[in-house]
Amino acid sequence: MGSVGNGGLRCGVPSIMGLMKRRLGSILLMLVVVGGAATGNLIWHARSAASQARVVEDASTASGWQTIEYDGVRVDVPSDWRQVDRTGCEFSFERWASSDEEDCVADSDGVSFYASATFDPKYGPGLRRGDPQVDDAPWAGYVYAADYAIYAAGADREVVAGVLASAHRS
Repeated sequence: MGSVGNGGLRCGVPSIMGLMKRRLGSILLMLVVVGGAATGNLIWHARSAASQARVVEDASTASGWQTIEYDGVRVDVPSDWRQVDRTGCEFSFERWASSDEEDCVADSDGVSFYASATFDPKYGPGLRRGDPQVDDAPWAGYVYAADYAIYAAGADREVVAGVLASAHRS
Protein backbone atom coordinates (compact mmCIF):
# COMPACT_ATOMS: atom_id res chain seq x y z
CA MET A 1 0.00 0.00 0.00
CA GLY A 2 2.86 2.33 0.75
CA SER A 3 4.00 2.14 -2.84
CA VAL A 4 0.54 3.05 -4.16
CA GLY A 5 0.48 6.17 -2.00
CA ASN A 6 3.99 7.12 -3.08
CA GLY A 7 3.18 6.29 -6.67
CA GLY A 8 0.10 8.53 -6.53
CA LEU A 9 2.16 11.33 -4.97
CA ARG A 10 4.88 10.93 -7.57
CA CYS A 11 2.36 11.07 -10.42
CA GLY A 12 0.78 14.23 -8.99
CA VAL A 13 4.04 16.18 -8.54
CA PRO A 14 5.21 16.07 -12.14
CA SER A 15 1.80 17.13 -13.46
CA ILE A 16 1.67 20.09 -11.05
CA MET A 17 5.26 21.01 -11.95
CA GLY A 18 4.48 20.67 -15.66
CA LEU A 19 1.46 22.93 -15.28
CA MET A 20 3.55 25.52 -13.42
CA LYS A 21 6.28 25.41 -16.11
CA ARG A 22 3.74 25.87 -18.90
CA ARG A 23 2.08 28.75 -17.07
CA LEU A 24 5.45 30.37 -16.30
CA GLY A 25 6.45 29.92 -19.96
CA SER A 26 3.23 31.62 -21.08
CA ILE A 27 3.78 34.50 -18.68
CA LEU A 28 7.38 34.96 -19.86
CA LEU A 29 6.30 34.86 -23.50
CA MET A 30 3.63 37.47 -22.81
CA LEU A 31 6.18 39.71 -21.07
CA VAL A 32 8.58 39.39 -24.01
CA VAL A 33 5.85 40.25 -26.53
CA VAL A 34 4.54 43.21 -24.52
CA GLY A 35 8.07 44.44 -23.81
CA GLY A 36 9.03 44.14 -27.47
CA ALA A 37 5.92 46.01 -28.58
CA ALA A 38 6.56 48.78 -26.05
CA THR A 39 10.20 49.08 -27.14
CA GLY A 40 9.21 49.19 -30.81
CA ASN A 41 6.62 51.85 -30.06
CA LEU A 42 9.18 53.99 -28.23
CA ILE A 43 11.67 53.67 -31.07
CA TRP A 44 9.01 54.56 -33.67
CA HIS A 45 7.88 57.62 -31.69
CA ALA A 46 11.47 58.72 -31.09
CA ARG A 47 12.28 58.39 -34.79
CA SER A 48 9.08 60.19 -35.78
CA ALA A 49 9.80 63.01 -33.33
CA ALA A 50 13.40 63.28 -34.52
CA SER A 51 12.40 63.59 -38.16
CA GLN A 52 9.58 66.13 -37.95
CA ALA A 53 9.51 68.65 -40.75
CA ARG A 54 10.26 72.25 -40.02
CA VAL A 55 10.31 75.56 -41.80
CA VAL A 56 13.89 76.66 -42.49
CA GLU A 57 13.95 80.25 -41.24
CA ASP A 58 17.29 81.29 -42.73
CA ALA A 59 16.61 79.97 -46.25
CA SER A 60 16.54 82.50 -49.05
CA THR A 61 13.37 81.79 -51.01
CA ALA A 62 11.29 83.82 -53.42
CA SER A 63 8.50 85.98 -52.06
CA GLY A 64 5.42 83.88 -51.30
CA TRP A 65 7.47 80.72 -50.74
CA GLN A 66 8.98 78.97 -47.72
CA THR A 67 11.61 76.25 -47.44
CA ILE A 68 10.76 73.17 -45.42
CA GLU A 69 13.17 70.48 -44.29
CA TYR A 70 12.25 66.90 -43.53
CA ASP A 71 14.75 64.21 -42.58
CA GLY A 72 17.61 65.68 -44.59
CA VAL A 73 15.56 66.88 -47.58
CA ARG A 74 14.69 70.51 -48.36
CA VAL A 75 11.80 71.62 -50.55
CA ASP A 76 10.40 75.05 -51.36
CA VAL A 77 6.60 75.27 -51.05
CA PRO A 78 4.09 78.12 -51.19
CA SER A 79 4.06 80.11 -47.95
CA ASP A 80 0.38 79.33 -47.29
CA TRP A 81 1.03 75.57 -47.19
CA ARG A 82 1.07 74.02 -43.73
CA GLN A 83 2.15 70.73 -42.25
CA VAL A 84 -0.77 68.30 -42.43
CA ASP A 85 -1.76 66.32 -39.35
CA ARG A 86 -2.18 62.79 -40.69
CA THR A 87 -2.96 61.24 -37.31
CA GLY A 88 -5.87 58.90 -37.86
CA CYS A 89 -5.31 58.62 -41.62
CA GLU A 90 -4.91 55.23 -43.27
CA PHE A 91 -1.26 55.91 -44.17
CA SER A 92 1.24 58.00 -42.24
CA PHE A 93 3.80 60.13 -44.10
CA GLU A 94 4.99 63.72 -44.08
CA ARG A 95 2.70 66.05 -46.04
CA TRP A 96 2.35 69.80 -46.55
CA ALA A 97 -0.66 71.34 -48.29
CA SER A 98 -2.79 74.45 -48.47
CA SER A 99 -4.92 75.01 -45.40
CA ASP A 100 -8.17 74.20 -47.22
CA GLU A 101 -7.12 70.64 -48.12
CA GLU A 102 -8.43 67.66 -46.15
CA ASP A 103 -5.80 66.03 -43.94
CA CYS A 104 -6.17 62.48 -45.26
CA VAL A 105 -6.27 63.35 -48.97
CA ALA A 106 -2.82 62.58 -50.35
CA ASP A 107 -3.00 63.44 -54.04
CA SER A 108 -4.59 66.87 -53.97
CA ASP A 109 -2.65 70.19 -53.95
CA GLY A 110 0.44 69.70 -51.79
CA VAL A 111 3.70 67.86 -51.36
CA SER A 112 4.25 64.44 -49.78
CA PHE A 113 7.42 62.64 -48.69
CA TYR A 114 7.23 58.93 -49.49
CA ALA A 115 9.97 56.46 -48.54
CA SER A 116 11.60 55.72 -51.90
CA ALA A 117 12.19 52.06 -51.00
CA THR A 118 8.42 51.44 -50.91
CA PHE A 119 7.27 54.02 -53.47
CA ASP A 120 5.71 52.25 -56.44
CA PRO A 121 4.69 54.86 -59.03
CA LYS A 122 2.58 54.35 -62.12
CA TYR A 123 4.63 56.95 -64.04
CA GLY A 124 8.30 57.90 -64.26
CA PRO A 125 9.78 60.86 -62.35
CA GLY A 126 9.14 64.43 -63.38
CA LEU A 127 6.17 66.73 -63.96
CA ARG A 128 3.17 65.40 -65.90
CA ARG A 129 -0.43 66.26 -66.58
CA GLY A 130 -2.56 64.62 -63.87
CA ASP A 131 -4.33 61.38 -64.73
CA PRO A 132 -8.02 61.71 -63.76
CA GLN A 133 -8.07 58.00 -62.81
CA VAL A 134 -5.22 58.46 -60.34
CA ASP A 135 -4.89 62.14 -59.45
CA ASP A 136 -7.25 64.76 -58.02
CA ALA A 137 -5.04 67.57 -59.35
CA PRO A 138 -4.44 68.55 -62.99
CA TRP A 139 -0.63 68.60 -62.49
CA ALA A 140 1.44 66.05 -60.59
CA GLY A 141 4.86 64.48 -60.44
CA TYR A 142 7.70 63.34 -58.27
CA VAL A 143 11.46 63.46 -57.94
CA TYR A 144 13.88 61.54 -55.75
CA ALA A 145 15.89 63.26 -53.02
CA ALA A 146 17.90 61.30 -50.44
CA ASP A 147 15.72 58.37 -49.31
CA TYR A 148 12.45 59.94 -50.43
CA ALA A 149 10.21 60.28 -53.44
CA ILE A 150 8.96 63.87 -53.23
CA TYR A 151 5.47 63.86 -54.77
CA ALA A 152 3.78 67.18 -55.59
CA ALA A 153 0.39 67.87 -57.09
CA GLY A 154 -1.71 70.93 -57.76
CA ALA A 155 -3.83 73.05 -60.07
CA ASP A 156 -0.98 75.43 -60.94
CA ARG A 157 1.66 73.89 -63.21
CA GLU A 158 4.32 76.45 -62.23
CA VAL A 159 3.83 75.77 -58.50
CA VAL A 160 4.15 72.01 -58.91
CA ALA A 161 7.19 72.43 -61.18
CA GLY A 162 8.79 74.80 -58.66
CA VAL A 163 8.26 72.41 -55.76
CA LEU A 164 9.75 69.49 -57.67
CA ALA A 165 12.71 71.53 -58.97
CA SER A 166 13.57 72.71 -55.47
CA ALA A 167 13.79 69.27 -53.81
CA HIS A 168 17.32 68.40 -52.72
CA ARG A 169 19.34 66.79 -49.95
CA SER A 170 20.14 69.34 -47.27
